[in-house]
This record gives sequence, structure tokens and C-alpha cells, in this order.
Amino acid sequence: MGVRHGQSVRLTVACAMIDRYLACAVDYLAEKAALTGFVQELAKRHGFHECEVGINTADADRSGALFLTVTGTSAEAGDDGQVGRGNRVNGLITPCRPMSLEAAAGKNPVTHIGKIYNVLAQRISETIVNAVPGVDAAHCLIVSRIGDPVNRPSVLHVKVATHNGLAVADVRQQVASVAADHLNPLPGLIDEFVNGTIAVF
Repeated sequence: MGVRHGQSVRLTVACAMIDRYLACAVDYLAEKAALTGFVQELAKRHGFHECEVGINTADADRSGALFLTVTGTSAEAGDDGQVGRGNRVNGLITPCRPMSLEAAAGKNPVTHIGKIYNVLAQRISETIVNAVPGVDAAHCLIVSRIGDPVNRPSVLHVKVATHNGLAVADVRQQVASVAADHLNPLPGLIDEFVNGTIAVF
């Protein structure tokens, strides 16, 4: 996952390592360090001289929780993708507009951002259109980083369309307030998932 800010980029790499090729945790950490250098070099080749790289950011080195697999895929843990990729929470497939390829049904409602952020983004967009005068449409994009708290996304970007010559700067604070109002009580959204009150396809 990459997030660009001007000429700098923040890259998150999830790279499962196959256990039989690593003798110990020190080997694993050495491979992570080598991969970090490789990714930074690639970023420089593409014009990003400022590059922050996170490899397997959910690792907990002290407890020994590392991203190891037997086969190199998540299928061995039951993550085999049977839900599919076409069922979006708004019921639409919109190839000419921003959309997620995540299917929300069947995913963990506590930590899976492919489920949580899809519903959250839709609610933020709907509230902005309904509550902020002069806004005709809103798109909300939310990016997470593995290992970070769900209610602290790396990016929460809202794009709005206004009418009657209204400048976006005039509604910026209201839009930001709507986003914050939805992001702060995120545990309540998780309860809605658990209680089955949210339709996800």
C-alpha cells in the first residue's frame, strides 16, 4: 500500500516469509531489513527520494509474533476468498468512479478495514451530502496501515462537488467535522456489525 504526499511516499509491504527458509528470528529481521533497503532503492529509481517503508508492520518482535507461513499464502489460515470481490456495501459496481475491491461480507467486524472502512466511507459521504449545504456529491477514501488502530487511518480524504459557485474552502471545516464525528465513535459501528443491523451487500 502506498500513500504519496508530494515528492515523498509512505509504503507498507506485507511480505509473508516461509518458515523453513529462516533459522531463527534474527534471520527474519535481517530479511526485513534487506527488503526495506530494496524497496527504498526502487522508490528512488521512480523519483521518490523521501520514502518511509514499513515491512510486516503488524509484527510484534518481542513476543515473537512474526509474519511466517508454511506455504507463503494466507489460504493455509482459511483466508481463501470465497466471498468474492464483486459485492460492495452500496450494492453498486462503479468502474468509472472510486470503489474498493474488498468484499465486506464474512470479514472480521473488529479489525478488517475492508469491511469497516467501506461502510464508514459511505456513511461519511452520505452525511456530508445531507448535512452540509451546497454540497451535491462526496467521495470518501480511507487508507489504513497494518498494525495501526482502526480509528487512526493513514489517510482520510474527502472530495466534494459543490454548486452555485460555492468554494470547497468554505465547507472544508464542516466536512472535516463530519468525518471526525464518524471516526471517533467507531466502536459503535463495530457493535452494529455484530448485532447484524448493517447490510454489507
